[in-house]
Amino acid sequence: MTTGDDDRVFTGHWVFETNLRPLCEAVAHFTGYAFDDWDWQAIDGALPATDAERHDGWYAHPLSGRVPLTLLVADDPGSAVVFVRFAGEPGEAERGRIEAALHIFSTWAVS
Repeated sequence: MTTGDDDRVFTGHWVFETNLRPLCEAVAHFTGYAFDDWDWQAIDGALPATDAERHDGWYAHPLSGRVPLTLLVADDPGSAVVFVRFAGEPGEAERGRIEAALHIFSTWAVS
């Protein structure tokens, strides 16, 4: 677990919990990372032990692609959302795509 206070965090928001995997896959695509079932199992398995309100309640998962990032994720118990943050140093284009994806996945339920 981590605090979610990585000093390289460049953006974050909440997303619908059902949209977490599609968000991860989209960000991985934008940054050249081959996100697979092993990644998802690690994130999905860690999520129940997280809590966005606890200082040490965030899970950090590396996305080590062409543009290396760290996904920080924490549950919001009792709701249908999870909080996500991204740490790293993406270029302007990747940053814009990630911020657009966060907006989409927090606005609409993707099926």
